[in-house]
Amino acid sequence: MEPLWKPRNVAATNPARFMAHINKSYGVNLQTYHDLHAWSVDPATLPVFWREAYRWLQLAAPGQPAPGPMTSEDDKTEKKMFPPPTFFPNDKFNLAEFLLRNGPDDQVAVHFAREGKAGIERVTWRELRARVRRARGAMVASGVVEGDVVAAVMSNSVDAMVLALAALSLGALWSSSSPDLGAAAIVDRYGQVAPKLVFADDGYTYAGKKVGLAARLADWSATLGKTGEKTLQNVVVIDYSGLRPDINTIFRGCAFEDFLKRDTGVPLEFKLLPFSHPGFILFSSGTTGKPKCIIHSAGGAALKVKADMILQHDIRKDDVVFQYTTTSWIMWVLNFINISSGKSMLLYDGSPYHPKPTTLLELAEETGVTVFGTSPRYMADLRSKGISPRNYKIPFRTVTSTGFVLSAELYEWFYREGFPADAQLISMSGGTDLCGSFVCGTPLLPVYSGEIQCKALGMAVDIMDAAQDEPVSVEASGAAGELVCTQPFPSEPVAFHGKDGLERYRASYFERFGPNIWCHGDYIQRLPKTNGLAILGRSDGVLNPSGVRFGSAEIYAVTETFLEIADTLCIGQKRATDLDERVLLFVKMHPGKGPLTPAIVDRLRSAIRSKYTSRHVPRYIFEVADIPYTVNGKKCEINVKHIVSGRKAAVSGTVANPEVLKLYEQYRDLPGDASKPSNAAKL
Repeated sequence: MEPLWKPRNVAATNPARFMAHINKSYGVNLQTYHDLHAWSVDPATLPVFWREAYRWLQLAAPGQPAPGPMTSEDDKTEKKMFPPPTFFPNDKFNLAEFLLRNGPDDQVAVHFAREGKAGIERVTWRELRARVRRARGAMVASGVVEGDVVAAVMSNSVDAMVLALAALSLGALWSSSSPDLGAAAIVDRYGQVAPKLVFADDGYTYAGKKVGLAARLADWSATLGKTGEKTLQNVVVIDYSGLRPDINTIFRGCAFEDFLKRDTGVPLEFKLLPFSHPGFILFSSGTTGKPKCIIHSAGGAALKVKADMILQHDIRKDDVVFQYTTTSWIMWVLNFINISSGKSMLLYDGSPYHPKPTTLLELAEETGVTVFGTSPRYMADLRSKGISPRNYKIPFRTVTSTGFVLSAELYEWFYREGFPADAQLISMSGGTDLCGSFVCGTPLLPVYSGEIQCKALGMAVDIMDAAQDEPVSVEASGAAGELVCTQPFPSEPVAFHGKDGLERYRASYFERFGPNIWCHGDYIQRLPKTNGLAILGRSDGVLNPSGVRFGSAEIYAVTETFLEIADTLCIGQKRATDLDERVLLFVKMHPGKGPLTPAIVDRLRSAIRSKYTSRHVPRYIFEVADIPYTVNGKKCEINVKHIVSGRKAAVSGTVANPEVLKLYEQYRDLPGDASKPSNAAKL
C-alpha cells in the first residue's frame, strides 16, 4: 500500500529531537517512532519517559526543582492503575502560571472571531494577563479559594479563557458548558459539583440566529439555587450578545461589569499546588442519563496535552493553532492548554458555515493558521459542497481530526483535491476520560488511507479479545478487539465526583479486566501491513449479526462514498423476542439529490458486500429526515439502538436534537424475527 503522505525534514521535528535527547541521556539507540514508543511504555522506563517529557516541555515553575519520581510507587514491581496513583507527588505546579509564563507582552496571543460580529479581535499577552489579573482580583474579593468550583455556561470566547485562568491561578476547579445546552443539562452537570460562582452568557449566535437565554438562565439558576444555596454565591451574567436579561430574575444574579468592580487591584499571583491537585471538572456525553462527573488534575492535563501536541503532533513555537470546539467538550481544554504551544491561536465562536461555508477557511487565511483542528463531519461537508481548502492561501502544516472515525474516503479526498498535499492529516482518538489521545499521529511515520498512524507516547495501548472476560491480547493477529491501556498515565482522572465516585470510576474502566487494565470502550484493530490502527466504533455499539462482530465505522466507510447521501446511522437491533441481532442502516439524503430509491439501496448493499462480506450487509435500509447528534458532534447510536430494541433509556440534555429521536420509534416493531432475512428498504 502506498502512503498518502511521507515524513519530511524529520530531524527538525520535536519527536525526533526528543528521541535524540533520550538516546544521548540514557545511552540507548532508538531509531524509529516504534522504538521510541516501546521505550516509553516499557514498565522499567515508563516513569523515566514521563519525567523526561516533564523536563523537555518545561512544565516546572521557575525556582522549582526538576521533577522527582513519577509516583510514590515507582519502586514497586506492580503498578496498579486503580485506585489511581498520585503522580509526581513531590512537585508543585500551577497551570495558569505555566500558560501565561512565556508569551511576549506585545505579541498577539489570541485572534478572536465570532459569528455576527465583524472583524477579528486581537488580544496581546499583556492584555490577556491584565484581564486575568482583574478577574482574579474579583474572584478573591468574592471569596474564591483553593478547592472551590468555578463554573461557566459560556461560548468559546476570550472571556471563558480569562475566567478559567483566573480560577486556576487560585487553585479553584474550572468547569464549563456551552450555552446551547438546555436547562436540565446544566442542572445535571452543575447540580453535582456545588459551584461557588457560575458565569453565564446572556445569549449566543449560531447559524444566523441570535438566541436569548433569559428564561433559561432563570430556570437553571433557580434549580441550582435550591440545591446549592449555601455554596452558590453568584450567577454572573456576561453581556455577550447585548440582550441584557433582568438580573433580578436570576438566582443571586450579578452583572459581569459589577462583578469586575470587586477587584481591589491585587497583583497577579499563582498558588503553587501539588501536581495532582484537581484543576478541571469534565463531563461525559451522558446521552442516556446523567453525565459522569470526571475530575482531572491540572498537572496531569497539562503534561498529557503538551505531550500530545508537541512530542506527538509537532506543534512548534512559530505555529498559529486553531481548534473548532465548544466549551462543553474536552477539545476546549486541549485548546485552552494549547495557548502555550504555538505563537498564537485562532479562537472562533459560531457556526462554521455562516454566513458562508468558507468562513473558517477565510479566518485561517487571514490569521495564518498552520495547525488546523477539525472533525470528519466538517471535512465531509466541505467535500459535499465542492470546497477545496488548498485554493486558499493558508500555510497548513498539520490538520488534526477527532470526534468520530475519519473514513478512507475522506483521507483520499483530503490528499486528492481537498487540502494541500504536503499537509499532514492526523486522526486521533481518546477522550474526556483521559484528557488526550490513546492513538494519534506523528511526523515520523507515513500516513495511510483510513488509518490512525500510531499509539501515543507513554500510553501502553493493547487490543484485547472482545469476546473474552479474561485479558487475551489479539493485537499481533490483526483481529479487532477492545482498546485497553495496561500502564498508568499522568492524566488518569483524579476521581469521579460524588459519594459513590470511586465505585463508578472502577466500573467505568476496570470492571472488565481488573484494576491493572483500563478498558476504554472503543473497538479497535491493528493493521499488520502498516502497523496503523483503525477505530471501528464504540464497544457498546459493536454490531454482532450471527456472531460476526464489526463496527459501525466499517459501514460508514462505504456510505461516505455515495455523494447523494448526506449522513447515515448504523446500529444493531435485538428485541426481547429476537433470537439474533440484525443491522439497521438509516440514511439521510442530500437536499436536491432525490429520495432513497431501490437502485441506491441495491448499490449500497452491493458496495458493502464487495468491501466486506454478505454478513455485513444491513438487514434493513431506511431513509430518515435527520440523524441525532450530541452537542459535541457525535452520532447518538446508543440512543437509537435502545429505541429500536424496545429498551427504556433516559435521554440527557446533551443530545443536540432530541426531537429527532422520535423519528426512530416507528422502527421498534419491524416485522419478522431478526434471524430471518429481509430485503425491505422502507416500512
